[in-house]
Amino acid sequence: MMLQALRIRKLVQFAIAFQARTAPILTKAQAQIRFALKATAIGLISVCLSSAAKLNADDSRATTLPETILSDKILQFKADMATLQHRFRVPLEPASMDRKRNLLTQWQLKLQEVDFDRLSSAGKIDYLLLRTELEYRRSKLDSDWERDKRAVALLPYADGVIDFCKHREDVDVIDPRDAGQRLDKVAHEVEKVAEALQASGKKTDNELPTSERLRALRAAELIREFSVVLKESHNFYMGYDPLYSWWAKKPWERLDGALAKHRVALRETLVGVPESDKDTIIGLPIGADGLARELKHEWIAYQPEMLIEIAEQEMKWCDQQMLLASQELGFGDDWRKAMDSVKAKHVEPGHQPRMIRDLAWEAIRFLEANDLVTVPPLAAQGWRMTMMSPEAQRVNPYFLGGDSIIVSFPTDSMTHDEKLMSMRSNNIHFARATVHHELIPGHHLQFHMLARHRTYREMFNTPFWIEGWALYWEMLLWDLGFAHGPEDRVGMLFWRRHRCARILFSLNYHLGKMSPSECVDFLVDRVGHERSAAAAEVRRSIMGNYGPLYQAAYMLGGLQIRALHKELVQGGRMSNRQFHDAVLKEHSIPIELLRAQLTNQDLARDANPQWRFSGT
Repeated sequence: MMLQALRIRKLVQFAIAFQARTAPILTKAQAQIRFALKATAIGLISVCLSSAAKLNADDSRATTLPETILSDKILQFKADMATLQHRFRVPLEPASMDRKRNLLTQWQLKLQEVDFDRLSSAGKIDYLLLRTELEYRRSKLDSDWERDKRAVALLPYADGVIDFCKHREDVDVIDPRDAGQRLDKVAHEVEKVAEALQASGKKTDNELPTSERLRALRAAELIREFSVVLKESHNFYMGYDPLYSWWAKKPWERLDGALAKHRVALRETLVGVPESDKDTIIGLPIGADGLARELKHEWIAYQPEMLIEIAEQEMKWCDQQMLLASQELGFGDDWRKAMDSVKAKHVEPGHQPRMIRDLAWEAIRFLEANDLVTVPPLAAQGWRMTMMSPEAQRVNPYFLGGDSIIVSFPTDSMTHDEKLMSMRSNNIHFARATVHHELIPGHHLQFHMLARHRTYREMFNTPFWIEGWALYWEMLLWDLGFAHGPEDRVGMLFWRRHRCARILFSLNYHLGKMSPSECVDFLVDRVGHERSAAAAEVRRSIMGNYGPLYQAAYMLGGLQIRALHKELVQGGRMSNRQFHDAVLKEHSIPIELLRAQLTNQDLARDANPQWRFSGT
């Protein structure tokens, strides 16, 4: 602010000098021009002095405004973590763990020094966001470390790999001959462990508890991580140090091959799912304690069992509405026949992109006609369309969206059955309920606004805002009569039931109450999925690098925003457009903190999740 005031003062000085210089050179015939110039200069001086005074006043108040301090702190913490992750990459390296733990502790101490009471309302939100993130990362760091220490017990040679890679990361001077000997020694140790494991034979589920199978799966993942950093370390020296190449090339090749064999042996004998098996779904459930940590991080004031109850209530409503649509279509209470009828109504091959384009613009026109949300012209025109590969459709059987909508539809490389199931899964009425989810007012509009408002909050991205917003619009458009008839309602209800099911199967999976195969059966029997699509959905949830609460976040986040809409819009405090625009401008943050911002709550620095957005 001081810099801006100084610039304005310089502008004032220029205006005065300009007026003085023009006076002697203007002729009598130019008197009117001179008068105008003088008036302009005087006016400019007046405006600038007024602005400078205002800026000086703002400067004097700046000491009470810490909002910019918090945004800077957030960006600094993000940069600090990025530096550590860039520099310290060797799995289970103790010094790396200590540095990360110490950094989080230092930042927690820094945050405690902030005068919370002098923060603006947005600054207090930022404080709570950063405080929660630091607590979460510290807890998860310790939990992951303990999990990996249990898994690495199956890799008795790990210290040798860690030591070699650490020397490379620290750029220590190495003895090439010694390096080759150590690599060969570790390779020998790995070969012995792998051979002993293969000789023991494959264990059945009855012989090995689930916890031990999952420990072996994590050990196999650690081998893959070790192999990556080991290869990078080897390539750092190879060719650049002729003696290293001479001594260590063959030992490294031996070690790399031995690690691959041990990984295969772990997967085949202990995990029971070979790496070549691309169909069996297997993951690492996090248990009740892990779910509790994740829920606190997302500011969800419910226990998993309570969220399951909410999902069951929502599913009951969907079932009732599905029966009404089925009856209207002439299928009575047989909703599966109604679903099959809707699935059969798909476009011919080659026509899917045009249908998606038309559905996208239909949604935009509906938003504008009902004055629901601001759609900037650049956002309306800025999306693209691409087609999803057959391999990607194994994990994402339906559309994906953002700056582009990625369309799932059969290709000529699929089998006949795969083509039919893909066409049925991506039929006209299912698509009409998802195109606006992926584009506008859903993900594309979100990403457009995220890049333009409170961008420093990017680190706090949450699926409860990202996916919850898009799902909330499916609910609101249902309420506003967006469906053209019972077939559209069947399509919309399919997705709504699917999101209820995501809560049920994902939370029960992480609680150890449902197996992956039971999750697939549940989606087929309870929601009406094609089996290939159901398997892809569960595979995406468990093996697709999504967070453990990601699938539950669709419906739960939607219910949160719906409750907030009821409080502010139906309560008469904001219009639809004002509410939706405000949500988009606070960035992707937990909905309880978004609510605190929009309702001007008086927050405390030790605030924790407490909002109950459902009557359950």
